[in-house]
Amino acid sequence: MTLAACMTVALAATACGGESEASDSDDAYQLVEDGKLTFAMSGQYRPFNFFDDDGKLTGFDVDLGSEVAERLGLEPNPVTGPFNSLVAGLKSSRYDLIIGSMSPTEERKEQVDFTDEYYVAGAQLFVPGDASVNSVEDLENATVGVVLGTTFEEFAKEQPGVSEVRTYNSDNEALTELANGRLDAAITTNLLGLYQINETGLDIKLVGEVLFPDPAAIASQKSNAELTAEVNEILAAIREDGTYAELSEKWFGVDISQADTP
Repeated sequence: MTLAACMTVALAATACGGESEASDSDDAYQLVEDGKLTFAMSGQYRPFNFFDDDGKLTGFDVDLGSEVAERLGLEPNPVTGPFNSLVAGLKSSRYDLIIGSMSPTEERKEQVDFTDEYYVAGAQLFVPGDASVNSVEDLENATVGVVLGTTFEEFAKEQPGVSEVRTYNSDNEALTELANGRLDAAITTNLLGLYQINETGLDIKLVGEVLFPDPAAIASQKSNAELTAEVNEILAAIREDGTYAELSEKWFGVDISQADTP
């Protein structure tokens, strides 16, 4: 179902009391724990999902997942795990959904289902602030940092100017290593990298054009098609009623659902 179609369905459902219907239909699908929506993320993808100074899991993905849970009439139960283990954990029924800025690649689609995209960022090259590199084509014998198990890792390995790809558990770690001179470049989403520069003052910069679109969708078990459909309707309703824009403004200052951001 396309996003436009989902929005039409969601609007009709809302007009007829659809939100309460979602709350009453949780017996149509299996949950890890009755009465709770357990959704997973890495917890290391600031500002989408991370632990704050008080040790609380927070971020855009957490807020969005909590909103989805509440509209399903369930208690939000966000959990974390290494990013490259999330799909396996979902397949093993350790959680109901992955709401962790995961791209719906063809390889992943063979193992789990995905909702419609809930934002589209762009993969971007970051280099030290004083670097003369202007694009990925300028890299020569470069050591590039990425998060293990991401689409960025696959892309970096294919570039002729990259001699070594170093993997990390978080983008924040890779960008810090870049600022400290241990990497020649790093690849992550433009939104995350710009947020890190603004928040921490890392001496790094974004260069070149978007390398490839990096959409994010919510993953669910293939046996839970009913849950996937309900979440799709809720995502559409959240966009339509302005809730999505409010959450996005809170974390980014812009509506990241828009394809031209930034």
